[in-house]
Amino acid sequence: MPDSAEGLPWGTQWDLVSAADDGVDWAAFLVTLGLQDGRAGGRAPVNRYFGMCREGPSAALELGPFGMTMMAGPPAAMTAESVFLRLLEKVRAYEVGEGTLTLLDSAGEPVLSFVPSADPE
Repeated sequence: MPDSAEGLPWGTQWDLVSAADDGVDWAAFLVTLGLQDGRAGGRAPVNRYFGMCREGPSAALELGPFGMTMMAGPPAAMTAESVFLRLLEKVRAYEVGEGTLTLLDSAGEPVLSFVPSADPE
């Protein structure tokens, strides 16, 4: 895996392993993030999401706006999906480590952490 100094790892897919919201059991959902040619998207807890992804200098990152499919799901999954989308909106930077991708807020705090996807669709 490249580190942040080498840029965003385009053409990859990631599985969510932790988020800055402890009120959601993230292990109960398969949430993914794919990065492809200036676009980001994947699976939220219920729907698929898709949008723009712009990399800036010094590991800056701008995501969205996002669109998504419009299926309904169980209340816990719909709540988790809303939380996930709100967290994506907070992302302003990223770090790539040894087998990890961490999305950071404007203060440099971790918002969402991912590992390489076990389900690269």
